[in-house]
Amino acid sequence: MGAGYKVPTMHALRGNLLNKWVVDVKKQIEEYRTYWKDTGCTLMADGWTDRCRRTLINFLVYCPKGIVFIKSVDASQHSKTADMLFKLFKEVVLYVGPENVVQFVTDNAANYVAAGKLLENEFPRLYWSPCAAHCINLMLQDMGGREILRPAPTRFATNFIALQSILNHKDALRTMVTSKEWTSTHYSKDAKAKQFVEQVLDSKFWSECADIVKITEPLVRVLRIVDSEDKPAMGYLYRAMYKAREEIEKRFKRNKMKVEPYLKILDNRWDAQLRKNLHAAGYWLNPSCRFSPEYENHENTT
Repeated sequence: MGAGYKVPTMHALRGNLLNKWVVDVKKQIEEYRTYWKDTGCTLMADGWTDRCRRTLINFLVYCPKGIVFIKSVDASQHSKTADMLFKLFKEVVLYVGPENVVQFVTDNAANYVAAGKLLENEFPRLYWSPCAAHCINLMLQDMGGREILRPAPTRFATNFIALQSILNHKDALRTMVTSKEWTSTHYSKDAKAKQFVEQVLDSKFWSECADIVKITEPLVRVLRIVDSEDKPAMGYLYRAMYKAREEIEKRFKRNKMKVEPYLKILDNRWDAQLRKNLHAAGYWLNPSCRFSPEYENHENTT
């Protein structure tokens, strides 16, 4: 766009141009359909709540060709029960083609889980899966006992990532609060600043920080895999979760009692939501895992 360019009018945007874009999007979806038939696809339901407290669900389809947006639905009424969600999900599956859908991914709320099971009963060839990133976030939330903040770019587990960064700067922080520059500033006289200094100089605080990082760091590493767009995570998730659990256990081999409650949290979430046959198949069929020297023929993959 150069000098003198005139932007479209409101009437053009909501009229001819909008109609043209609708036609273009429909053509794009039809192009993607050929790939869905050849490779299969994953249907994703991305739910969120707007400022008016409406429950909106965006439906997207993923295949090796890429991701395409299908539709957005105001599901404020549909999301209240599993049956209503099931009817909505079924409608989208029929639009994409049941023979093309390998997996349907939603979040982990109880009504979504129940709707997913109804969907599997209706379409036996389809697998319902919870969002892996959401599952791991819930593990961390259970461990932390509070909701985890989700700002970009990591979106999940920000508190634990920040804690790891603080631990890395332990020596610098201790040096800072004992320096003349700090003690001579008026900020050091503030009550909150004094509380901060007391915490920074407390050896028990740093010991507990180190334990938390030892437990959560392997899970955050898995989270980076599933929440990344660098490569499809399906073939890596199963192995990554096993390795994370093993690493946590190894880090506390001299104090198993301390880590046992956290391993129980991990296992409960994993067994109930994330340990899926589809993930095991992805692991077994992934050449980089299958032919790795570290390959382990876990009983769940056979």
